[in-house]
Amino acid sequence: MSDKEELGVVLAAGGWPPLDWIEDHPELWEHLEAEEEHISAQVLDWPRTHETDPLDAAMEQLAQGVRHQGDYRVVEVGYNRYARPSLKEAIERAIERGCKRVVVVPAPLACGGVSLELDMPRQIAAIQEQHPDVEIVYASPPFDQQRQVDLIVDQVERHTAAPLEDEGVLRLHTLKAGEAGQVVNLIGGRDLVSRLATLGFTPGAKVTMVQNYGRGPVIVTVRDTRIALGRGEAAKIRVRPVEQPHRRHGKRHAHHRWSRRGPEAPGTQDEEKIEG
Repeated sequence: MSDKEELGVVLAAGGWPPLDWIEDHPELWEHLEAEEEHISAQVLDWPRTHETDPLDAAMEQLAQGVRHQGDYRVVEVGYNRYARPSLKEAIERAIERGCKRVVVVPAPLACGGVSLELDMPRQIAAIQEQHPDVEIVYASPPFDQQRQVDLIVDQVERHTAAPLEDEGVLRLHTLKAGEAGQVVNLIGGRDLVSRLATLGFTPGAKVTMVQNYGRGPVIVTVRDTRIALGRGEAAKIRVRPVEQPHRRHGKRHAHHRWSRRGPEAPGTQDEEKIEG
């Protein structure tokens, strides 16, 4: 059997009672809800560390990623229960920071169940009444299925692939400007892998890093074409570093083909365009 045939994937989710059971047992359900509220009130101000509350650390990292990639001035984290800031506190923080529109997005794979469908909409409706001059939007599930599939497949691949360092293999986004690598393989969902392969990132292809500021998009050359990739996309391309031949000093001949759906890249010359 191949490695893939021997690999099993289990999608874990938080369980929740069926809605009709809740309707048939209102008193028991209210008792359970009251118990949860009681526990939540006791642990809200409990001292936390990244070790004792890994979800808090993960959510802060997620918020930083959303802030940088989306270029949003305000990104707050709010919790439905058991932690601060509460959803109400997070929304009010955004309002205090001058936001006139607040979009509440449940973090995929971080929370789930009826709390997404019932608790959060009720809380948001109540907060909206208190702040009529601010538009509060609940970006409710379902989430884009293909993106969730890509996320899960990437996570599985990341945890089942052999250690990159032991193989001398790196992610493309870790190369510095001027460094080059040979494509080993692509990881991620089917659609993403297919798109990257169509752009020329196939096993054996040589890729040269043209621009990499350590965050944000990178610009690379593959098969005589300059392409701009999102940092997340570049991380899906595994390369083995190769030595670059010494460059000759002299006039630079701009013969690369560029492709991109979008505006001209800043800093490029003539009609050169980027692929994104």
